[in-house]
Amino acid sequence: VTQHLMIYAWLLVQFEKLVIPRFIVHDTEAKEVSARDYFIKNTRGGTFIPSGYKKIIEIIESENLPRNYNIYIFQGTDGDDFDDGSMAIPEIEKILSYANRMGVTVIRDPTPNESRFERYVKESGILERKNLFRMHVLSSQDISEEENEKSIRELLS
Repeated sequence: VTQHLMIYAWLLVQFEKLVIPRFIVHDTEAKEVSARDYFIKNTRGGTFIPSGYKKIIEIIESENLPRNYNIYIFQGTDGDDFDDGSMAIPEIEKILSYANRMGVTVIRDPTPNESRFERYVKESGILERKNLFRMHVLSSQDISEEENEKSIRELLS
């Protein structure tokens, strides 16, 4: 949440009224929420990441956003997902056909094991497309402001 607040603040300062931030939250179903609700929302229950991607695509396509906007997607996840990637990867591919950049931060429990999300993204080969897709992994233990800033730079550079 802190990282997304930093990205949000940076966008508002850098681009003032030229940016229209949108916020999607999901567990098994996705919905668009206000910035305020996004930063105070606490979702519980199972995670089905493709539901969030489907909502993003629905918004992009229904509003014909690629026609008039550059699209940047930032996602935060713990990497837990009911999907094995068979549904998420095609949705990511579709998002990447519209987006200028998609950056994902995975906040992982302090274990050496990759999350399901990390595994299926790595296996898909999407990480090789650094001009469009970036993923950064952070440990959930005591994330410092410096680590957040480094992660943001990695997602944006």
